[in-house]
Amino acid sequence: MRDLLIPILVLSPMAGGALALILRGRAARSALVALSAAALVFAAVALASNGLMRYTPGPLTTIDWNRVVLAADVVLLGWFLALAWTRRHPGAFSLALLQAVGFAFLEIRYGERLRVTQGFVVDWLAIAMVLLVSILGSAIALYAIPYMDEHERHHPGVPSRQPRFFALILVFLGAMNGLALSNNLYWTYLFWEITTLCCVLLIAHDGTAEAVASSNRALWMNLVGGCAFLAAILMLAHAQPIGEAMAIDRLVGGPTPYLVPVALLCLAGFTKSAQLPFQGWLLGAMVAPTPVSALLHSSTMVKAGVYLVIRCAPAMQDTGLTNVVALAGAFTFVATAMVAISQRNAKRVLAYSTISNLGLIIACAGLNTAMAVSAAVMLLLFHAVSKALLFLAAGAIEQRIGSREIERMEGLVLRMPWTTALTVLGVLTMLLPPFGVLVSKWAALESAAREPAAMVLFVLGSAFTVLFWVRWIGRLMAVEPGREPEMTEQMPALFRWTMGSVAALAVLLSLLVTQVMQRFVAPVVASYLQVGSEGFRATVADLESRIGSFPVLGLALSLLIAVALAVILASGRRAPTVPYLCGEPPAEGAELAPLGPGDRPAPVRVSGTYLERFFAEERHAAWMTVGGVLLTAAMLGVAAL
Repeated sequence: MRDLLIPILVLSPMAGGALALILRGRAARSALVALSAAALVFAAVALASNGLMRYTPGPLTTIDWNRVVLAADVVLLGWFLALAWTRRHPGAFSLALLQAVGFAFLEIRYGERLRVTQGFVVDWLAIAMVLLVSILGSAIALYAIPYMDEHERHHPGVPSRQPRFFALILVFLGAMNGLALSNNLYWTYLFWEITTLCCVLLIAHDGTAEAVASSNRALWMNLVGGCAFLAAILMLAHAQPIGEAMAIDRLVGGPTPYLVPVALLCLAGFTKSAQLPFQGWLLGAMVAPTPVSALLHSSTMVKAGVYLVIRCAPAMQDTGLTNVVALAGAFTFVATAMVAISQRNAKRVLAYSTISNLGLIIACAGLNTAMAVSAAVMLLLFHAVSKALLFLAAGAIEQRIGSREIERMEGLVLRMPWTTALTVLGVLTMLLPPFGVLVSKWAALESAAREPAAMVLFVLGSAFTVLFWVRWIGRLMAVEPGREPEMTEQMPALFRWTMGSVAALAVLLSLLVTQVMQRFVAPVVASYLQVGSEGFRATVADLESRIGSFPVLGLALSLLIAVALAVILASGRRAPTVPYLCGEPPAEGAELAPLGPGDRPAPVRVSGTYLERFFAEERHAAWMTVGGVLLTAAMLGVAAL
């Protein structure tokens, strides 16, 4: 049974995706998605229970699996060429052609150096990623069933594309699991490019001009990462002995002279995780249906980029490259958090927040100490769960009010109390103790204690983060005077179950934060990263490092007491709202309201503050992009020295 877990995680959702194209009925397709989700969750939990292992699939009848991978790569590269050609995008076509030529040269010149003994290696970092993909991905796929029905009702006259949509979702989940588990860069490259193709096609799902343009941007930017990935494989195949060239565990087993390939892999990770200057594709991707945003662009696909950078961290240790990677991640963390303050569109706030937190993960991987890598792995887990919840809630809100604008969400607590509660909970899990994101940021700050520049950037980025999250909560909870609650909120059962399950997971993980660290984070640091600096010690009540401690239990109890007091005070009798009349007593029977032109009552309107004068996107886009380009060039230059 143990040997079947990896095929179930990788191949069963891909097979389900193929069947989704065939089964045209909604009931059959929904059952298929539910069955695939159940299989993924079961296999991921079983894999975590079995612990570390190595696995190489046997021959497929008389065909070597390497030949299957070769054929799939050829099909993928041909697909990219055709896609760029039909969309008349010269840049994307040139990049796809460059990859095709490079891949052909790789096979002809170094074909025998692309094989390793173990195709898949299961360690604790891979297990954490597989759990993330399989559990969150399954919940989002189930959420998408009723969402896409309602989504298509808003696009009448357009033939249903749900079979294709769910086929891409399931294939993507299988490819993400393959990417996390593969120990062969040659195989990892295949899964990497499958996720790119699924992303590009899903962004263009609605077929509008805006969707296609955003899809094209995602195509060429991710093809840049594909070229960097392929160039790294070529250099390693040329430099290393036969049988060792593609083994990831050998590459990252300690300091290595192959810094340029490692830098190229980091560049590929930057493109996939939308780090500056590649943030444009993720921001444009928000035009896609919300399940796409939740799955590909918050909790799963973009995590593939930071996952690859974390994998490469040991190979950068004690080099100038690791310092530049840390600086690039910290720069993205601060710059994108700052711009998010000015955003009025909820999904753009979520997108910028995602890019910012991914930058923090990369910065921690670049700091390359035990505490920093611990923070990176914790953020990888906790941020994905919280952000998935926020995207699902944003999708439910959009379908109810027909808008993504935060200002349109004023008073939503009276119209959608369930969804508002989950949205506020999602925001609180990003901000307050004892939730895991804040614990992770504490670990990041602890790791930067000896790096003043990193410390300043981490503090600034965290402060900017508080501004846009608190403002969003304020708009949700703001209630106009005299407005009464509406009828009970109505939503599909799958919305309630999936959103409630993800919310419960976010709370549960935070309550068990010390166990999560001991079970997943500590083994990663102990067995994967060989460093001399100390990590952390987790107890039932708190977390401790050599520099300080984080009282998890004490802060959790304090938060519960504060919430209880707030509820008690809010439930008290409220005084009626009376406008200030400059000391003039109101006439008997007069309407108490501010007066507008012609002494007519004017409605009270309160708006959020977005500080566009200081943080508008157009004011900062140019220097942010230039800074990202310079840091990326510096990363490659330092590696080449």
